[in-house]
Amino acid sequence: MINFISGLVVRVKENVIVLDVAGFGLEVTCSREALSLCKEGEKVTLPAYLYVSESGPSLFGFGDHWEREFFLILKNVKGMGPKTAISILRWSSAPELVKIILDQDIGRLEKVPGVGRKTAERICFELKDKVKKIFAGKSDMPEADGKLQVVRLALRELNFSDGEINKAITSLRDNQEIEGQSEEKLIQEALRALNG
Repeated sequence: MINFISGLVVRVKENVIVLDVAGFGLEVTCSREALSLCKEGEKVTLPAYLYVSESGPSLFGFGDHWEREFFLILKNVKGMGPKTAISILRWSSAPELVKIILDQDIGRLEKVPGVGRKTAERICFELKDKVKKIFAGKSDMPEADGKLQVVRLALRELNFSDGEINKAITSLRDNQEIEGQSEEKLIQEALRALNG
């Protein structure tokens, strides 16, 4: 199985890139995060997944290994498939989707083009336990909110352990209105939580 691909970006068009890999021009359907890494004329390495169906092989590219992992469980939801799964990852990032599923926010998931209420309910129902098991508390997975990612990095610089950092982030999520707070204020609140 293909785990990643590396090559020169020859063309970027909508959600597909053409990658020159050892003289072969491979078409790769990308997530939003993967597309953000691709610039024509530059080399890139992307986690990848090869899907083979009756209509032939398809390559999918991702921004990081967590996004690939999320895609793998998402495509197995009943009635889903890889093309719908990658279109969901073009709409939102894996950390944001993990949060939506853990919050059981069906209404937000319904806004994804091509995902109706029943599919949104199915995704939330089928994936809640899997997402909790695989992703919740993973210290190297990007935060759904960029501010929390800054807090995590700041605490890591201050030599707090992953366990302490996860505890502080959980405390912020439970007790703070994240959007309205500055990063500095959130760091202060995280330190307060850790110092009791």
